[in-house]
This record gives sequence, structure tokens and C-alpha cells, in this order.
Amino acid sequence: MRLGGVIGVTKAYVTRVGGGPFPTEALDAAGEDLRRIGNEFGAVTGRPRRCGWFDVPLLRYTSMINGFASLAVTKLDVLDHLETIPVCVGYRLGGQEVSEMPARRTAGWRSNPVYQTLPGWHSLTAGMTRYEELPQRARDYLEFLEASVGVEMGCISTGPNATRRL
Repeated sequence: MRLGGVIGVTKAYVTRVGGGPFPTEALDAAGEDLRRIGNEFGAVTGRPRRCGWFDVPLLRYTSMINGFASLAVTKLDVLDHLETIPVCVGYRLGGQEVSEMPARRTAGWRSNPVYQTLPGWHSLTAGMTRYEELPQRARDYLEFLEASVGVEMGCISTGPNATRRL
């Protein structure tokens, strides 16, 4: 059997389980809100997941390695309450700004994210089933991610139902 295309699946923000580098981890009330609203707790252990902001270089790297043909972005509705949304567009590492993932795994411990702050939409998207129904700022956020990662978004999830770009 031959694969016809690879669909990458990502949340509209980033989570991590366990230790290790997580440059965009939100260690404040915003991270707690993402965890609570997104129900980010282990299904088996109940342990809280680490939550943070979307990391463009991380997803760009993941896409390159896996050959994504398109992306499915889930949990967009978790961001509905935010006035502004930081998006990591690079890292500051050793005094230099880089836009790609550091080559060495240990560099992740020493890198500081470089954020571009986008306006939030501050309105509900949960349950919307058509891309055109999304608030303009939510579409702007998705289009920014799509352009920054370089992979078309084929599906956006806003809760239990999916919104498809037609």
C-alpha cells in the first residue's frame, strides 16, 4: 500500500507530558487557563499536561521530517477567551535570533522564544462547522500559522465538530 499524503494534527497551542525542554511553556495563569479550558489532563494518570503557546519552528520542523501535505488544527475554541495570543516565531539562542529548531536537543533548554503577538477574537467558536463562520481574527490567526509553517490547513476543530475550509 502506498500513502497518498500525510496529514499533520496539531492543537492551536502546544502541550507536553513529562520533563524536557518546552521553550513556549506558559508558567503563569494563562498556562493554567489553557490546561483548564482545554481539559489538558492525562487520560490514564490524570496528571496535568504542560501547556504553552504555538511554536512555529517546532511544527515547521515536524512537517519537514514527516512530509505533511496538510494540517488539522484542533482545540481552536480553547483560545476564544484571549485578548492577545503569543505565537513563537523563532528562538533567541546564545545571543542570536534563529527561526529554525536548534540542531542539538540540549539547545532547547537554553533557548528563549521570540514571540509575535496576534490579536485574539474574544468570541465563541465552539461548535462552528464552517470556516466562514469563524470570527475574522480567528481566521487571521489560522492563516498566520498556515503561512508561517508553510503547510495548508485542511481541517480546523472547534470542539467536538470539525470546521472544514472549502
